[in-house]
Amino acid sequence: MIPQLSGHSLLVFVGIPLLVVAVLALLVFASSIADGPRYRPGLSWWAPPVWINGPTATKPDPANLPELPELTGAPGATVTTATAGTGVARTTGGASASW
Repeated sequence: MIPQLSGHSLLVFVGIPLLVVAVLALLVFASSIADGPRYRPGLSWWAPPVWINGPTATKPDPANLPELPELTGAPGATVTTATAGTGVARTTGGASASW
């Protein structure tokens, strides 16, 4: 015997799942629809150039640059210096990367 499906049964078992699938598909594709046209190979480029982390517009002031310590000895050698005002010698460089 074949059961008879009423309009309410079709709405519950077919209509609601189709509505859920349609809403999920709209949510998935909404961001690409809202972004607008994309660049396609073979077409000319229409966007303005962007240089990320490029040179700054202003040059740094040499008076405000940090001073580098003078290192003597062979490359990779440990240099012992006295910390200003403490009179304590400290070792810099090496694997600790405390230059």
